[in-house]
Amino acid sequence: MLKKCLAEFLGTAILVLFGCGVAVFTGNVVATSLAFGLVLIALCYSFANISEGHFNPAVSLAMAIDKRISWKEFGFYCLSQVLGALLGSLLLGLFLNSFRSLGGNQMTGNILAATQNKNYHAYAIGLLAELVLTFVFLFVILVITNKKEHKAISGIIIGLTLALVHLLGIGITGTSVNPARSFAPALLQAIAGDTQALKQIWIFIIGPMLGSALAAFTYESLFDVEDAGKEKEEK
Repeated sequence: MLKKCLAEFLGTAILVLFGCGVAVFTGNVVATSLAFGLVLIALCYSFANISEGHFNPAVSLAMAIDKRISWKEFGFYCLSQVLGALLGSLLLGLFLNSFRSLGGNQMTGNILAATQNKNYHAYAIGLLAELVLTFVFLFVILVITNKKEHKAISGIIIGLTLALVHLLGIGITGTSVNPARSFAPALLQAIAGDTQALKQIWIFIIGPMLGSALAAFTYESLFDVEDAGKEKEEK
């Protein structure tokens, strides 16, 4: 368990540092999307044999619902991920020499303008976006990691899927699909005086966790029952 927690801690720190770092330094949608996708590919192949490479409480939730990890492991994984995200955000702040802009998620100006600055409307859009984006991301993860024959390419597919959801989501919420990745920079930004991201953090916790649970239940409905039937036929 200690090795698994250390892998999740280090992996999440690296994910936040590189993903949020590119977002802050470049402000470019494509570059940011590729950064999150590429770093996840590298992390999956580096740490998958130790902890399965979650680096995200939403991923761990789906795996716990699908009984691939225990609920005890889920708790330890989430704690390790949040602490790792804090380390990654801290390092990014040191590189920037400022903690006021670390890539914390919040509703974009385009959405606020489209909803005429009606916060409740913008927040509803953000919550739905995070739910849908996380659902797609987690559904792909659950499917691609279920078959041993996909193991060699699973990291690439998962990383590219993360890049894909970022390409759509950045213009809406900045894309989270990962509560740890959102909470850590928001907290440090708030300590530095910018509380906007922390005020909206509930969107980036509830949305991804609901999307994760929905993906897990959908996956079990579509695949596990089918697989169980095949096993009975073979017997």
